[in-house]
Formats: sequence, structure tokens, C-alpha cells
Amino acid sequence: VQPEVEIYPVQSGSLPQTDRLVCYMTGFYPAEIEVKWFKNGQEETERVVSTDVIQNGDWTYQVLVMLETT
Repeated sequence: VQPEVEIYPVQSGSLPQTDRLVCYMTGFYPAEIEVKWFKNGQEETERVVSTDVIQNGDWTYQVLVMLETT
């Protein structure tokens, strides 16, 4: 099953201020999923943080993958 995908910005309230782009994916099956962030055609790998894949309780899964931006 293909995931539902939402991408949205989040601003940090702490200093130093860090902004993040959040990619929220839900409703996918099986649990294996690969998410990559790209900027100007180059893959971003250093500032990427991901949650573990979580079960939704209906045999589908969800995950959050965040990219810190400046």
C-alpha cells in the first residue's frame, strides 16, 4: 500500500534557531520504506533525523523523517 505523505516546515523556538522540514508518511505496507531528502539535486544525509517505523494498528505503518535547514 502506498503511503499518504505530508511535508511541512517547523520552526524551533530554542536558540540557536533551527528550522526543519518534516516529512510524515502513514498508511503504508509493508513496513520497509526508504526516504531521501534532496537539495539542488544532491542528496542530504548529514542533517536528517528519523523516527522508527511505528505500527498504526491496522497492518499499516507510519514514520517521520526530518531535515534540519538553515
